[in-house]
Amino acid sequence: MANIADTASTLTDRRITLEQLRAFVMVAEGGSFAGASLDLGRTQSAVTQSLKKLEQILDCVLLERRQGHFAGLTLEGARFLPMAKEILARLSDAVGSFQRPPLAGRIRLGVPDDFDVLDIHGVLSRCLDMNPELRIEVTSAMSAAIVDMFNAGEIDVALLNRARGESPNVGGAPRKVLRSEPLTWLGREKTALGQFTTVPLVGFPDGCTYRKTMLLAMQRVGKPSCLAYTSSSYENIRRAVSAGLGIAVLPRGSAGRDHVILGAEEGFPPLPEAELVMVANARDELYRKFAAFLESSPSVANGVRRLSSAA
Repeated sequence: MANIADTASTLTDRRITLEQLRAFVMVAEGGSFAGASLDLGRTQSAVTQSLKKLEQILDCVLLERRQGHFAGLTLEGARFLPMAKEILARLSDAVGSFQRPPLAGRIRLGVPDDFDVLDIHGVLSRCLDMNPELRIEVTSAMSAAIVDMFNAGEIDVALLNRARGESPNVGGAPRKVLRSEPLTWLGREKTALGQFTTVPLVGFPDGCTYRKTMLLAMQRVGKPSCLAYTSSSYENIRRAVSAGLGIAVLPRGSAGRDHVILGAEEGFPPLPEAELVMVANARDELYRKFAAFLESSPSVANGVRRLSSAA
């Protein structure tokens, strides 16, 4: 009997808690222990202890630390992050399904090609699993095209990309900022802006917020530039930068291991933050409820900090 008791005690000690998962995701997504403690309403020491316990249970290091500060995810941490987020999202969906009636009907959703919407496919799949009478029709395009489709009544709920301070022309439709990420200049290697006669740029087609922001920034500093590579594919943009075809403006989180961030030290001008904004046709209760589902989904509404209604 003693052996059975010892085994049960060991299993209990190695049980992962939701508190540990939330702490890990908050630090990984927000980039600091202090920010996670603020969001979770716990002391920084308690958050740190939860993370250490999680690493002990998994028997691996998830977070890189430098002088007590978060310095990035390890390979194991990067591998575990989507799993942790999936568990939390599933729990949130399960609880929500008992707190609200099922959705039924047809929804036309627009999503931006020029914003890395985290796991939107998984979010929509879970929504359909919980609402078998619901039909979702998705259109993916540049944010400017989605605005036009929304105004023409061809889309019911839209996710849009914009630079902070911009206001999408969607009439009086209520807008909600879901995520905010710093924009940054990305290149293959450290290069001073002054070394270029004409700066080769990598960007999305016309109608993209990043492209507009990038070109305006070059104009402000009076630097000639050209679009050396244009693609509507997020991954193709990143690969073009990796190949040294040019310099791109993307959210900081898009930087890969073979990219370098270029800033004031290299002579590149400052950039605003990019925001993911949701607009919905408020005249129909179905669209409002679906928009509320998207807003509550951790996979969509995660960023540097959860934000309030857009101005």
